[in-house]
Amino acid sequence: MEKKEEFIIGETGFWAKWGSKLLFTLISVKVWGLIGATWISTWLLLNHDVIEVGGKTFEFGINGGQWMTFNTTIWALIFGMKEVFRISEKRDSTEKETLSKQLESKQKLATIIATSKTADPKAVTLNSDGTETVGSEPD
Repeated sequence: MEKKEEFIIGETGFWAKWGSKLLFTLISVKVWGLIGATWISTWLLLNHDVIEVGGKTFEFGINGGQWMTFNTTIWALIFGMKEVFRISEKRDSTEKETLSKQLESKQKLATIIATSKTADPKAVTLNSDGTETVGSEPD
């Protein structure tokens, strides 16, 4: 029996499915990584300070461009890898189907070969090039 994956709001099972999806998302390492990286980079942006000591300038924190670059990169990497894994999973299932079909074809071919070997060898006529004459083929 197949499980139903799509629910409409108010339908039986919708809120349970929604709640479990939310719970699993909240305990995901990706979510906590994104929250942590965004929080730290935002804190560094808000507490940005430039100090001059002995003629040298020191910068504490990050500026807006660095914040944007960092957060865009992290979010793109995490969600990009999610898509890469989703695509590879689809490819793996497609390869599995192809290998299954190839195995099935090989088994059918082995059955045909085994059946032809058990047939009467006198009934099979081979031509000089190794091909088999079937029925009353013209020369």
